[in-house]
Amino acid sequence: MAGGFPVFRLYCNSESSHVLCCAHFPEFSGSSPDEEFSVQRSFDRTVEKILREASFDPTTLTLVGEQQGYPVGDRLFDATVPRTGTVSYAFQEAGPPWIVLGLDVSVDEFWSEIDDDEDLHGLGPTSPLRSVPATVLTETEWPRRSDLDSP
Repeated sequence: MAGGFPVFRLYCNSESSHVLCCAHFPEFSGSSPDEEFSVQRSFDRTVEKILREASFDPTTLTLVGEQQGYPVGDRLFDATVPRTGTVSYAFQEAGPPWIVLGLDVSVDEFWSEIDDDEDLHGLGPTSPLRSVPATVLTETEWPRRSDLDSP
């Protein structure tokens, strides 16, 4: 099985306002490229729906970056995720659009967790760390029980 992980997409609009969209990439068998493409399209539609339901027009937003997997800190998995906060992010060595991010974490907390977490460190985040105020949007039933049991 592939998929089944959280995905975080950070967007910016023309007024430099930011929105962070949190959703789960669906699980799929991984047996064919067509299946993966279909699941990716379905996921993209889910993200667009989350944005539209919060009165954001996806066509007016620019993707700043995306992180697949668990972020720095645990604020995004609180029982009640804050609807606004400061998103701190660093681009991965792979370059845009790949980022590593955290919500409401200090610079020291961010880099300390990167150093202490093998998975986050393996993503290769690079300086500088950027921080922006953002609206936080989540899919229905976020976080999932499995998220609470994971790192």
